[in-house]
Formats: sequence, structure tokens, C-alpha cells
Amino acid sequence: MTSVLVVAEEGRFSASTRYRALQHVPRLAAYYDHVDVALSREIAPPLPRFSSRARFLARNALTYGATALALTRTVSRYDAVFVQRGLYSMGPGTIVRVLERYRGRVVFDLDDAVFLPRPGLAGRSRLARWLYGPQQAMRLLRRADAVIVSTEVLAAEVSRYRVADAILPTVPDPGAYPLATPGTDARPVVLGWVGTVRNVDYLEPLRSVLAGLTHDGIAELVVISAHPWPGPARFRRWTLAQEASVFTTFAIGLMPLPDTPYTRAKAGFKLLQYMAAGVPFIASPVGVNRELAERSGAGILADGPQEWEAAIRTLAADPDLRVQLGSRGRSFVARYADLDGQAATIAGLLAP
Repeated sequence: MTSVLVVAEEGRFSASTRYRALQHVPRLAAYYDHVDVALSREIAPPLPRFSSRARFLARNALTYGATALALTRTVSRYDAVFVQRGLYSMGPGTIVRVLERYRGRVVFDLDDAVFLPRPGLAGRSRLARWLYGPQQAMRLLRRADAVIVSTEVLAAEVSRYRVADAILPTVPDPGAYPLATPGTDARPVVLGWVGTVRNVDYLEPLRSVLAGLTHDGIAELVVISAHPWPGPARFRRWTLAQEASVFTTFAIGLMPLPDTPYTRAKAGFKLLQYMAAGVPFIASPVGVNRELAERSGAGILADGPQEWEAAIRTLAADPDLRVQLGSRGRSFVARYADLDGQAATIAGLLAP
């Protein structure tokens, strides 16, 4: 009998959890007798009121403790543990102690540089920097028997602490994504951005560009997230049920990023989702974005507001080009998304 426990620091609403953990479970079941999953409880972010923040912290403290207790009681039943990003999304590294005492094999999977301070924390309170700091990740890096990362850049960052055992990109299953129709002549052209609340600020450098394009009737941004972006954009609330279908409304997908050590290590997953839906993209030339753009030929790289505006205007004016780039992207993802091969690699690293 062989058994594996899959643990993720966030629940199924997290793309990392779904695509780097849950997506592999059916395939891992071919290698092991039992594959069980333990996900963190989803806790809604606090409202900007002291009482709401206090309740948020209290609920997370209780859930953190309950998660640690549950792992302590159950982990010894398994031969190996696959940890995606961490054991809990915030809090001290103490929770890792249960795996430090565990005698089975531990594989730690990373799709972000969670062992580095997160962008935006520099101006936050000391409590916030501690709560969202890299202490869990650092202890997991020391404990893990094997480490998987999503990009070459992330492997280089991890190498300061240990060598990554495998590089597996975060990939969507293209068969689950309905095709968009980016060549529509409708105006304004629909620009799309999908992401988490903590990443929506990446749109800020494009605020004036997007405002001008909207004013001229050339293009309009749709932001799909948990909360609106206060810039010039229409808002649609993200839902798990419509995760793949939201891209069908886009003519162009956007992925702006600042150039920081944290963002250079990102996996480019948003670009792969655009491509899976046949949507051409415009992206910052940061980290793996450059490689994905060059290999796929499915989008345009833009650095700075002027290049972004020129790229948007170019694609907005040429429906045939949008269709051509979108088709290239769909074909590229079909070749790139080797989920069977990824599951085989993970199973090999989990084996004693």
C-alpha cells in the first residue's frame, strides 16, 4: 500500500492550488493506492474597517491552529506528502514542525518566489510583514526531500538555498477552454485582465493609457477579479464555474508586470490561459513572459506606457492579426501542456 497526501496553502479558489495540485491528483492516482487532498479553509479578505480586520485575523489564527492540529493527527498515515506553496497562507513557520518531525518523503512545489518578501509589503506594518513573510517557505525548503519550481528564473532564485529537482511549468488543460473569437469587428475592442486582488495593482502604470483608449472608443478594459480595480475598466466578479469561459469575451489579453525579483520568477500562467482560449496577448517582457512570447508567436511584448499603447492600437486595428496570433497560441499550449509527463515526474519525486 502506498499513499500520498496533497496539501496546499490555499483552497480551490486559488489557481495555484487547482493547476499545480488538484489538476495532478487523477493522474497521480495511477501511481499510488491512495491520493488524498487537504486544502485550507477559504476566508474572505477583510473590509477596510478595524473590526473587520480584527475578525479576519482571529478567524485565521483559529484556522491556522486547526490546520496544524489536523496535519499532526493525520500525516503519519501517508508515505509521502506533496506541498503546494505552503501549509497555510499566512502566519508563523511553526506549522511546518509537523513535517519536520514526519519520517516520510516531502516534495515542495513552488510557482512563485514565496521565500522572498512579497511585493507591496515594504510599506505595510510590522505585523503584516510578519504575517505574510517567507518563514514557512524557508522552513519547507530546508525540510523538503525534493523541490519543484515552475520556471528557470525561480530555479535560479531557489539555488541560493538548495537545488531544484524539477522545473514544471504551470499549464492549463487547453481542452477545458472554449475558443474565443478575437477577430470580431466590434468597437471598442475588449481588453481583458484576470487575476487576484493582490495583483490588480499591476494595472496602475497603464491607467492613463487605458483612459485615453477608452475615451477614444478604441478599446475598453474588463477586469475579472474578486474586487474592482479603481482605474478605467468595467468589472466582472470572478467565479470558479466560469473560470475557463470568461476568456471567450476577450479580443486581447493583458499581462503587465513590474520588473522585480518576485515577478521575474512568475510562471506566465495568465499568458497560457489566454493562449488556451485562442486570445492574443500583450505582456511585459519580464521573466518567462519573454520566452513564452518568443516560442509561441502569440502576442506582443511591451515595456512602458508608450509601447503598451502602440501594441494595443496595433492589435485593435487588425482583427485578422488577432485571429492569427490567437491560433498560434492555442496550438502552442496544446504542445506545451504535457500533464501526463508532469504527473510522472511528480510521482517519481514522491517515491521513497
